[in-house]
Amino acid sequence: MDIDQTLQEEQRIMRMMRKTLTSIVRDTAPRDGNPSPLAEATVLNIKDCLVVISNREAELARLTGRTLEERPHYTDETPNSHAVKISSIPKKTH
Repeated sequence: MDIDQTLQEEQRIMRMMRKTLTSIVRDTAPRDGNPSPLAEATVLNIKDCLVVISNREAELARLTGRTLEERPHYTDETPNSHAVKISSIPKKTH
């Protein structure tokens, strides 16, 4: 297993851990005036874990040459750039 594949696997693991922790928080969020079933220390531990995951995700993105600004693009979005057909570029004559 090469280093890029190892980093991608670690990115996948970090993403899974972040999604799992945020799902737990969402599922145990207080509703209808009921107190949270999680102890305050547990909530703080989850926050600390999310900070560590976020920092490692940023480090992995830097190591793999990616940015954290990558977002999905929608077909009706106005593009930031435009494609130029190579055939529209005039040929130089020597």
